[in-house]
Amino acid sequence: MSDDSAKRLDGGIGTHVIAITYEVMDWAAEALSVHVPADDLKKLKLAAGEHLAAMLTTTYLGIVPVAVDIHGGVDLVYRVADSNCDALSSLLGRNGVEFADFEVKSIPGGFREHDAAVSRALKRGEEPGAHSAMFVSANDVVEAAQSMIAKAAKQLRDKSSPDRARVGFIVSHFFDRPYVEYLDPMIAHTLTAPMLPDEIDAMWVYFAPSHLVVWSAVEQRWTQLLLGSFREDGAAPEVDFGMELLQHYEGLFLERAGVDRPSPFFYGLGAGGLPSTADAE
Repeated sequence: MSDDSAKRLDGGIGTHVIAITYEVMDWAAEALSVHVPADDLKKLKLAAGEHLAAMLTTTYLGIVPVAVDIHGGVDLVYRVADSNCDALSSLLGRNGVEFADFEVKSIPGGFREHDAAVSRALKRGEEPGAHSAMFVSANDVVEAAQSMIAKAAKQLRDKSSPDRARVGFIVSHFFDRPYVEYLDPMIAHTLTAPMLPDEIDAMWVYFAPSHLVVWSAVEQRWTQLLLGSFREDGAAPEVDFGMELLQHYEGLFLERAGVDRPSPFFYGLGAGGLPSTADAE
């Protein structure tokens, strides 16, 4: 770890974390394609990040979903009675339940339409336009999710039941709301307590492409979900230029599941510049 990374971690003293290894993430990317029907996986909404929610929840719960929504139910159902995870109160906001229901929502933004417009322009042989966004804080991202949290709560109220853990999974695209903590190792300690409806026991927030946190209503705290190696000689998998590690596993999951549609979350970041006024004209 660099000195700069260590300094950025100083403010995180006392933060609750759950860490899993690269091998567990690799297992999850494989297990979903083995145990969930291929047709169900192919119906996950890539633009909304439903495939990311399936991969990440499978990874940290250590079990595959018993149901993926294709008929208007909740998006993901887990039989958590089968899980050996000892941190369910942090991940689900509940203990002693047999099932956990997840409702996935992505925060609206302009990038998905821009991404679709780029595809249309390229098919016409035209040069795609530029997309712009303003940097915000991670707390601003959570605040922007309030309408989606309310929608998740309504659907969990209508489709789930109080005897199950009811969990919202919020996805934020970096190109809609780039957040200033993007390069920090952890961000949970920078987040304030959210106001959640009674229908939600826990809320996961994926700040694509780098950070995953969860708020537990019963514990009243944020938990940072981390990925790494516990072995001294452990090394992270090689990733394509400009990609983040979680994007690497997204690519593996999509390949193994036989999903050949493009994901707006699977991209590389590189340095570039805007065209000059003369070039633009």
